[in-house]
Amino acid sequence: ILRNLMEKGQRMADGQTLGKSIIFARNIPHANLLEELFNEMYPENGGNFCRVIHSKFERAEQLIDDFKATDGKDSEITVAISVDMLDTGIDVPEILNLVFAKPVRSKVKFWQMIGRGTRLCPNLFGPATDGDDDKSKFLIFDHWGNFEYFDMTPEEDEPRQTKSLSQRLFESRLVFAEEALKRGELDDFGKMVVLIKQDIDALDDKSIAIKDNWSLKQSLSQLEVLHQFAPHTKALLFEQMAPLMQWRNIKGQSEALKFDLDLVNAEYARMTQSENLESFKAQILGKVRMLSMHLNQVRSKASDIKQIQLNDFWQLATFDQLEYQRQSLRTIIHLRGKAITPPPEPPLILDIREDAVGHRSEERKTNISTVDYEIYRQEVEKTLTPLFEKDPVLGKIRAGLAVTEGELAQLNALVHVQNPRIDLNVLTEFFPESTACLDELLRTIVGMDTHAIEMQFTRFIQEHHIELNAIQQRFLGLLKAEICRRGHMTIADLYEPPFKSLHIEGVDGLFKDEQANLIASFVAQFTVDTKTQVSSLKLDRG
Repeated sequence: ILRNLMEKGQRMADGQTLGKSIIFARNIPHANLLEELFNEMYPENGGNFCRVIHSKFERAEQLIDDFKATDGKDSEITVAISVDMLDTGIDVPEILNLVFAKPVRSKVKFWQMIGRGTRLCPNLFGPATDGDDDKSKFLIFDHWGNFEYFDMTPEEDEPRQTKSLSQRLFESRLVFAEEALKRGELDDFGKMVVLIKQDIDALDDKSIAIKDNWSLKQSLSQLEVLHQFAPHTKALLFEQMAPLMQWRNIKGQSEALKFDLDLVNAEYARMTQSENLESFKAQILGKVRMLSMHLNQVRSKASDIKQIQLNDFWQLATFDQLEYQRQSLRTIIHLRGKAITPPPEPPLILDIREDAVGHRSEERKTNISTVDYEIYRQEVEKTLTPLFEKDPVLGKIRAGLAVTEGELAQLNALVHVQNPRIDLNVLTEFFPESTACLDELLRTIVGMDTHAIEMQFTRFIQEHHIELNAIQQRFLGLLKAEICRRGHMTIADLYEPPFKSLHIEGVDGLFKDEQANLIASFVAQFTVDTKTQVSSLKLDRG
């Protein structure tokens, strides 16, 4: 799971830094294990790069703020391993990768989780030009077949990983060394070989990718092997070592490495007398002229900044002089002011009228097995609650009285007016094997009227001449409250919490056999057959 994300996940403009990512873990131990493995496999990304975020952690809100941050500080989190906290609600437009490391069985929640990646993010990959630097897509890694579970077949992405900044710099240095050797520029060749070795040595031996290629790194980091630059060595450097440069830790060095790349390209163009030298020169000077000269760190380099902008410097510059400028200015090149951008063009407004003749509508039956019952139940409850005191049919249902099909149809019509998204008959489709009627299913949602239940209990106790002690009274009081809240009750419930909290044996521990049987028979009238839904809920808890 972790290697898949790190090797194939979407990256930032430098092709090296992983974009912000959420890993949806199954539970807290699973999340902690993933974080532990990540730190072991990718030690170069230490600190806050990968963190677990869950509600039981006292600094959870601070970690969320660190994940939202885009200031590039050490506290910024790139990979957040979430245990429910980031599944919904959080808004981080910079997210480029979502990793489903757990099964999801609620379609509503599934779409909410996907929504974490759908936020647009202008200029994510650089300054605005024609929109090419805007976030246009995000990548989902589904390790639990969730798309298959919901009968979804999205087009799978074929990762086309762009070369990382470190790889491009490494390859440019290899190209320079190869050309310098051909031209007999042995002094320049030798100095570039030293830089190539420094790049190789910068790879962390504890990183999983470098561990897998430890013998390659060991052999190619030997200066005498690099100086020989044999065809076999050159092939290994280009084909195997260069791709490993993506695992070099360049945090806080992106601008310096880009400047290194600009200079090595300029050095190559100078050596080959290429006409491209002018474009590389313009690119370098463009950055230098944007340096913030009011800063002391920049002002301390004033003489070098002046020198590199002279025409004579570029006409006569040697490899050593260009290297000196590179080493001098790379440490401050990130201290540049923002370019002044022209004001945006006013938006183009198109006034196009739709042709009603071209409209087409049709009804499509919902695949009810993929709809989340709990979400639908909440929507029904929210719609019915304001009608408790107004609608006589709903009043009869909450009082436990029988209702006719016509009365149910009348209630359904009223509900549909209040909320067009609700059709009460859909509730029965969640329980295809249940014998419960619609009015009984509705009672499990809206509960029962307290006054009506109180009367039934009083009548029951009087008819059977039941005398109650204090704890038995508490039991019946709890039973009344639970029936009113749930709208249904089963005999089995009498042996489970909260009744079990009064006696470990439930109703049997508080009443004699005859009384317990009477209470059980009384409760049976409030039983609603929802065994199909109970089964699916157990399956969800998995």
